Amino acid sequence: MPAVQFDWLDESTFDSPFQYSFPSGEKITAVYLIAPEVSDPVPSMNAFIDFAAAKHGVERFVLLCGTSIEKGGYHVGKVWQHLVEKEVEYCVLRATWFMENFTQREHHSTIKDEGKIYTACGDGKTPFISAGDIAAVAFHALTDAKSHNTAYSILGPELLTYDEVGGQSLAIRPSMISFDANRTGKVATKFSRGLGCHIEHVRQSEAERVQKYQELGVPEHRARLLSMLEIGTAQGMGNWINDDVEKVVGRRPQSLDAWIQENRMVWQ
Repeated sequence: MPAVQFDWLDESTFDSPFQYSFPSGEKITAVYLIAPEVSDPVPSMNAFIDFAAAKHGVERFVLLCGTSIEKGGYHVGKVWQHLVEKEVEYCVLRATWFMENFTQREHHSTIKDEGKIYTACGDGKTPFISAGDIAAVAFHALTDAKSHNTAYSILGPELLTYDEVGGQSLAIRPSMISFDANRTGKVATKFSRGLGCHIEHVRQSEAERVQKYQELGVPEHRARLLSMLEIGTAQGMGNWINDDVEKVVGRRPQSLDAWIQENRMVWQ
């Protein structure tokens, strides 16, 4: 399918995706929503939802966001609320930290060039998830005959700290899988083993992390948001796992070890 021009901040482009002519005359009936990297994406996203539903009869929307997002809360929490209030078919995918962050600007160059992973996550644990597993859940949310009309927490199969320090504590949440000490681990250790070289975790303060993100080309507002989320991780915000991916897709999500092996050439 050819690309079309679409800009969240330019409503004149909202109609562009709907102008594509499908071979059998199909229409777009479901839309996957990913927020633009702006400080307040709510006005433009809600305007597009209203446009797509009213002018083109879009019936279903699937919203990607982070695990810290709550319905009606900050950032796209208000987009989630808008979907509920419009009474359209919807699903919200509350994803934890992507494994792909290690291949992107946040960590790729420092792993490859310095053998280091910088974070403000401290001893916090995270159930990293692959983009492929998020996409698998999104596929079902977009195409299943019956709308899910719920929010899923899209989490990986194991809790990981960033370095050699870590405990065994685990918060209890709904849909919690029984705790297994073998499902905890250390990110730096996994990268060291997977890449065959020493990778270390460098702990930073929130202010240092904001500066580091900006040095890597991240806009200030997003650098502050990401650093705030890392501090939340350090405070235990992501210290839990569940079985939502398996319930929707029918299999467990990919482990970080397997993902590193699939992508190890990226850092060489």
